[in-house]
Amino acid sequence: MENNTVENDTIVFEHDGGNSALAVLAVDDAPVILKVISSVLSAENNYKVFTLSDPKLVEKFLQQITPEVILLDYQMPDINGFELIPIIRSFEKHKNTPIIFLTSKNEADFVAEAVKMGVCDFIIKPIKGILLREKVMKHIKKKA
Repeated sequence: MENNTVENDTIVFEHDGGNSALAVLAVDDAPVILKVISSVLSAENNYKVFTLSDPKLVEKFLQQITPEVILLDYQMPDINGFELIPIIRSFEKHKNTPIIFLTSKNEADFVAEAVKMGVCDFIIKPIKGILLREKVMKHIKKKA
């Protein structure tokens, strides 16, 4: 489902530079979650949704595309959401990019640690479309 191609061992993410849609990056190892996110947000003409099922591709993606908001699964193989936050924040242009955690965890210690690391909001799985749209728009407006 990822919007990318490989050329000479370099990943090239497809992006319509002339499109005025707001870029949203969704990172989750569950293809069904990515399909839900893409379907819900793509129904709104003002979003261009990029999906990554492999969290190891986030750094390469961020070198090429600048999303307005990042939807980030907490529990993934190889690299979890907490481990991805410092990678995202290492880019100057992403020091303040809103990160919304997608998770089934809502314990106080987890939430406190995530907020301390720079997560601005949470969407508890299973994802509800209306809540997803509202939270994405809320944080894009705050960023502007």
